Amino acid sequence: MENPVIKILYSLFNKKSVSNYKRYLNKKTITAGIFTIFLLTVISYFAKPTFKNYNTDKHVIEKNINNSFNLNVKIKGNISYKIFPSPRLEIKKVNLNFKNSKKQIFLETVYISTSPFYINNLKNIKLKKFFILDQTIKIYPNEFKNYFKYFTILKKNDIFLKNCKIFFSDDQNNKVLFENVNLKEKFNNNNHQIVFDSVFSKKKIKLKFTDKIQGEKNLKLEIPDLDASLSAIFEPSSTLERVTGKSQIKLFDSIVTLNFKGKEKFKIDESFFRNKFFNSKIDGEVSFVDNFFFDLNLNINQINLRKFLLYYFPEDKNYGFLNSGISKKINGKFRIFMKNTSSFIGRINDVKMSLIFENGDMRIENGSAILPQGSKINFNILYSDNYKEPF
Repeated sequence: MENPVIKILYSLFNKKSVSNYKRYLNKKTITAGIFTIFLLTVISYFAKPTFKNYNTDKHVIEKNINNSFNLNVKIKGNISYKIFPSPRLEIKKVNLNFKNSKKQIFLETVYISTSPFYINNLKNIKLKKFFILDQTIKIYPNEFKNYFKYFTILKKNDIFLKNCKIFFSDDQNNKVLFENVNLKEKFNNNNHQIVFDSVFSKKKIKLKFTDKIQGEKNLKLEIPDLDASLSAIFEPSSTLERVTGKSQIKLFDSIVTLNFKGKEKFKIDESFFRNKFFNSKIDGEVSFVDNFFFDLNLNINQINLRKFLLYYFPEDKNYGFLNSGISKKINGKFRIFMKNTSSFIGRINDVKMSLIFENGDMRIENGSAILPQGSKINFNILYSDNYKEPF
């Protein structure tokens, strides 16, 4: 005999009101329902952190930023969670300090992408990428060494700057501005790479640094508008304490090939400088200890003195490279030796001189040369732009 309870349920299920639902219960509707429930669950999970108050746990987030990016930060503003365009923390008013830096950098807003699976547990939160977008950032020249040192450290995660402005004040309190700054830092397998591009004085600058772990380090710098570039290869043993390598610098029609080693004071040897006027060997020292200073020997193999003088000292006296003044930041000495050359007055032999740049002045000291017919000239020359009129 059929169970009475089953009989009653069967009769209810077969009523007209229930039969209407039975008609829609098929594989498609069931699959759609399960997918909808799953989607709502996922959205609910990702949206839940947006209602959390992160400001009570600032110290936890600061510690995680330090661990993930090697950055000391102090958060002064609010912290919120954003779902789009990707799960990330939005942090307002951040004082950022690189390791060993004495002056902090202020950022109005930073974004840090996170793993959504740990967002509800800040102690285990996974921070992936550090984004600085559309910011105006003041940096400090006496901290440049610390900035550079920071970007040579291998870190767990990446830092990105996009469409930023970076500025600092030089010794004369002039504002030096880099616009449209973009920076990407990546660490893949055995390669640590930094890509930087910007606009300085309306000129585009592109820089790429690649550090192969236990291998060579490569630096490439390009300024296309000036037809200028620098390419450097550093030996695997190079560190911030001592750098050894070789580089090639191209500026307009001139090419400089340098072999160097040192720290803040570099020894230059077996190097060359050439352009359309002359070809010369270079050796000596370049120092960055306090300010930029050079003490170099130029052994000129070949020179077209007539073209050189006409180019830099043209017959039109209103034009010439001296008329625009000599930068006071160029300080150093060239000891020049030239075996022989042709000139306006004939062949000149055994030219020797010291060419000195000092705070906007240019001097030639202890100059001597053998002129045609065996005569000899000794000379000293001073060009100064430190008065009302250059002389």
